[in-house]
Amino acid sequence: MSDMGEMYADWRAMKREKKASNLASSTDLLRERGVDFEQKNDGVHLIVRGVGNVVDFWPSTGKFIVRGGRTGRGVFNLLRIVQPKASA
Repeated sequence: MSDMGEMYADWRAMKREKKASNLASSTDLLRERGVDFEQKNDGVHLIVRGVGNVVDFWPSTGKFIVRGGRTGRGVFNLLRIVQPKASA
């Protein structure tokens, strides 16, 4: 394989590892914060339910879409929107 081919293969492997890491850490963060969500497609797509919001979230890329509303990126931006219910 050429040098460019090897570099591309290494880059693709690095991106795959990063997406897997994002998926695990974002999902764990939502669990730790007590956010209600449902996993679809083996956890690649999460349906997050917050106070008055339903949000589609893809933790590997950080993309989220508030149903009937805006689009954004990042698990921390998602947490600001969802506002998990406080424990009594």
